[in-house]
Amino acid sequence: MNTIIEFHDSEVAAVEATEGALTIRFSAVWARRPDAAGDTGYMPDVVLRLDQPAWSGDLVACVGRLSGGELCVGVQQGGRVPLPFEAKGPVRMRLAFSNGAVLSAEASAVRLAQTGEARFVESLNC
Repeated sequence: MNTIIEFHDSEVAAVEATEGALTIRFSAVWARRPDAAGDTGYMPDVVLRLDQPAWSGDLVACVGRLSGGELCVGVQQGGRVPLPFEAKGPVRMRLAFSNGAVLSAEASAVRLAQTGEARFVESLNC
């Protein structure tokens, strides 16, 4: 079963707009393992790509810690997303940053994947 990520407390390293895509690069995403222990922690090097996007928000300011967010595909919506994940639209996304910036987007498809070596770093929070 897939790991579940949540946008809150995740860290965005960069947002890049290219012709036909909006790419959000996470330095770390907050994650929960679906096993019996339900361990929580972080996964580094995760990329979310939106195809054929229309967005609003200052991409330069859209970096750092997220205070919340949600991804909606069709009528399904929520702040929890399986990793990896891929779906065709309509897609809506909203990310709220701790610095006050907000990134909203609509797209035709979404893909969420971990790049490089798949790793899970368990949280040591009490």
